[in-house]
Amino acid sequence: MGAPTANNKKKKLRYADPATFLPHFAWKKSPRGKAVFAEGVTLDEAAKKTGTPVYLYSQAAIHDAFRELDHGLAGIPHTLCFAIKSNGNRALLQMLAAMGGGFDAVSGGEIELLRRAGVPGQRIVFSGVGKSREEIREALRYPASGKNGRPGILLFNVESEAEMDVLLAEAACVVRHPSDAPAVSIRVNPDVQAGGHPHISTGHHQHKFGMDLAAARRLYLAHRDSRHIRWEGISAHIGSQVLSLAPFRKALQRMAAFVRDLRGEGIFLRYLDFGGGLGVRYTDQKPPSRADYAHMVREIVRPLGVHLLLEPGRSIVAQAGVLLTRVLYVKENRGKTFVIVYAAMNDLMRPALYGAVHAITPVTRAKGAASATLRRVDIVGPVCETGDCFLHDWPLPPVQSGDVLAIWCAGAYGMSLASNYNMRLRAPELLVSGKRAKLIRRRETYNDLFRADCNLG
Repeated sequence: MGAPTANNKKKKLRYADPATFLPHFAWKKSPRGKAVFAEGVTLDEAAKKTGTPVYLYSQAAIHDAFRELDHGLAGIPHTLCFAIKSNGNRALLQMLAAMGGGFDAVSGGEIELLRRAGVPGQRIVFSGVGKSREEIREALRYPASGKNGRPGILLFNVESEAEMDVLLAEAACVVRHPSDAPAVSIRVNPDVQAGGHPHISTGHHQHKFGMDLAAARRLYLAHRDSRHIRWEGISAHIGSQVLSLAPFRKALQRMAAFVRDLRGEGIFLRYLDFGGGLGVRYTDQKPPSRADYAHMVREIVRPLGVHLLLEPGRSIVAQAGVLLTRVLYVKENRGKTFVIVYAAMNDLMRPALYGAVHAITPVTRAKGAASATLRRVDIVGPVCETGDCFLHDWPLPPVQSGDVLAIWCAGAYGMSLASNYNMRLRAPELLVSGKRAKLIRRRETYNDLFRADCNLG
């Protein structure tokens, strides 16, 4: 189930042009030949207007992915809580909120982002293995939804007994009546191995996330009569970029059995939070469809009579986004060809961090140009790290300085992992809707970069 690695020279990566299989991206005729369009906008023109590197997202692609999963769960109560860690652009979050989405937050900063985006507390699930006392305190005091609403968020996913103690202490300071007590869930670790890379596998017993079922059961029973919390749910998340339904099914069946066990003890849970993790196609992967995934989840959850919470991130935005970059130089060195681009590992960390493979292609074809012979090249960035390499031995037609390349399927864990390494400015973001590309995050300036610095003396 592992993803192919960018540094794997033994396996020759096959040329796959995502513009031929991704929804809302396509090659079309243009005045100078052919160009890749995102909906009604050419990627080349978008790059010219903003400069590169720049992230560009298709609103229609995000909308369709969300609706496909949502419609697949029809027939059971459910909320799709978008995983903010995958892409935290405020405009995108507001768009998803307008579609009826909830949100999965894993830090105090993400909670604050949702507050600034105007998201009601009753659409927020707070996850994370290491919530601080201050973060818990702020989440308990999240502004009430409406005049008669209670402060706080929809659900706290507790991951340890020690965290539970902190939550109880903080809740005791704000709860005046048991009906005001925060809704709490335990994240259990179902001991299921899954995920496209060891760094994004989260549901095995050796991972830091969640509690084993026996320990969770003891905690549920120990606090079932608490005045300061209300047991409302159970949560699990087994990993990311999962390319088979089998581990999802195994984990969900274990959770369903655990929910029934707790009912036998008089603990009736309202929510079952099954996290996210559904994989997507980057190059030649064959993940389950969103519809098949939703059908499997629905059929196991339906008999329980609970409200399902799912936390998709990658499966909603990954294929909706591209990172556009211009070619700086083409360099030959002892028979090796390097295509040096403006974008770097600080803009897209996944290849360096996970060995992830993102297909890279030109976004234009000149009129009358013959089918070009593909050459195996290394596509690299300008950062002072050998690891600043997007792809080794990737098949690419001849390119030259100034040409625009698309780094595909970069909508998830692209901008959210971006940094200022080497004092580089983070890229702007564009949202395409029809024939319009709207700036939803401007490019950083040097004033932005140095605004938090303090002079010595």
